[in-house]
Order: sequence, then C-alpha cells, then structure tokens
Amino acid sequence: MKSKIYDMMYPLINDGQGIYELTDLNAYIDKIIEKGCIFSIIEKDVLLGFLAGYANDYENKTGFLSMLIVSPSTRRMGYGRRLTDFFLTDLVHKGFERCHTEVKENNTLALNVCKRAGFYELGRNGKYIILEKLLK
Repeated sequence: MKSKIYDMMYPLINDGQGIYELTDLNAYIDKIIEKGCIFSIIEKDVLLGFLAGYANDYENKTGFLSMLIVSPSTRRMGYGRRLTDFFLTDLVHKGFERCHTEVKENNTLALNVCKRAGFYELGRNGKYIILEKLLK
C-alpha cells in the first residue's frame, strides 16, 4: 500500500501548483500507516483514491481528515465524497463528535468536497483554512 500511496502523491506534490506541501513524503506515509486510518478505492490493483485520517483524540472526541486524493482519471465519479462519508461514519461509530481538517486556501477541489460534506470554516492558519464538521 505504501508504494501505491507514494506513486499517487508524488506527482501531485511536485506538480508546481503548490497545493500539496510535504517536505518528507516517505515520513508522512509511514506516519499515516502507523498512526492513522487509511480508506482506499482500488480496482484491478490500481489505487484510484484514498483518504487518510486520524481517530486517536478520544479525550476531545475529535477526528482529523489529513489527506484525500482521488486520481485525476476518476474524478467526478463520487469517490472523494464516498471516502469522506465512510471516514465520518467510522468516526461516529467510534464515538467521535467532530472532525477537523485543514485545506490550503487555493485547493478549491478539497474545499468543495469538504463543504458538500458539511464542514464549515473555523478559522485560518496562514494559507490554510481550518474546517470542522459536527458529527452528532
């Protein structure tokens, strides 16, 4: 799975648009594999999309959507929405009350997915918009 995620993310990080910023892609992937939840859509051994999130803040009952990527060849097929819905449902089943995410202000695709999923803006952190969705 690590190599599939790497192969999907590497071109996006290095596309010159600056939407995705990671200084160490391998360390990020290792972190989400070790500490996060990964939901994926794979067809014929090809990764079409994945969502990485965290469901480990049981004290505040807050999940975190870290990364959602859908292959450009399968966009507009509802994969992003379905992955997001599945993650949010998983959080509810685990007793979480809210989900946060941060989206770079120029990432209109991600902002649209989050807004359609019911996230609203909490504030800003530099060039990132902090979003929240109440789950209960």
